[in-house]
Amino acid sequence: MDSAFSFMDIIIMLGGVYLIYASVQMKRTGEISSAIVGKGYDPKKAKDPKGFIEYMYLKSILMGVLVIASGVSNYLNDKYWNIPSFSLIVCGIFFALIVVYGKITVDAQKKYLAPK
Repeated sequence: MDSAFSFMDIIIMLGGVYLIYASVQMKRTGEISSAIVGKGYDPKKAKDPKGFIEYMYLKSILMGVLVIASGVSNYLNDKYWNIPSFSLIVCGIFFALIVVYGKITVDAQKKYLAPK
């Protein structure tokens, strides 16, 4: 087991936990989290911040869970399973998840957060 990869797996898992936390906080407070929107969007000028929160809440929770699952599975493979090419496959799936989530987020920002 390479400790550098284990450290990265832990960082990835923490990123998933933070995404879930940011989503729950966003839903609880009604304020859009900077962890979910790009720098180009000013939440104060949003046309439908509540719609954005509703649209992104479950998607962000699911993405956080999938990020955690990818980190955990890669860590378990490094520590116990030792399946050849498993890390490469997980990285490919992780990359695809990021691309899809990014597209969903950008579309939601255009729809709900574009200036009035």
